[in-house]
Amino acid sequence: MARNGIVGRKLAFVEALAAGQNVTQAAVTAGVGRRTAARYRQDAAVRAALQAAQGDALSQTTRKAVATMTAALDVLAGIMANERASPSARVAAARAVLESGLRFTELCDLARRVDDLERTVSNGTEATG
Repeated sequence: MARNGIVGRKLAFVEALAAGQNVTQAAVTAGVGRRTAARYRQDAAVRAALQAAQGDALSQTTRKAVATMTAALDVLAGIMANERASPSARVAAARAVLESGLRFTELCDLARRVDDLERTVSNGTEATG
């Protein structure tokens, strides 16, 4: 399947890089020489396809992580509530919940602020463009 107009050996090269291979390994996988691989790395379409592939992989990983967060919080809550658990385990669980909650809150706030800034910049560009 083409990605950003990339097909054939270039696509195989991009997919190999996205899968974690280094440039030399990706060149072998794609069936190209090192100089060709170096040219591919300079190609804007290849770089865009690689960035898109990495973004897709990150999105998939993020979805998996988010899907397990509720279960992880349930485990931590269970440890916190378990009076038979050691005090250090209960404190560690509570700390993990608090730290995660604070980080999540900060990230949500930052995402909202970035969205607001992007909207402001976009509206300013449209007004002057």
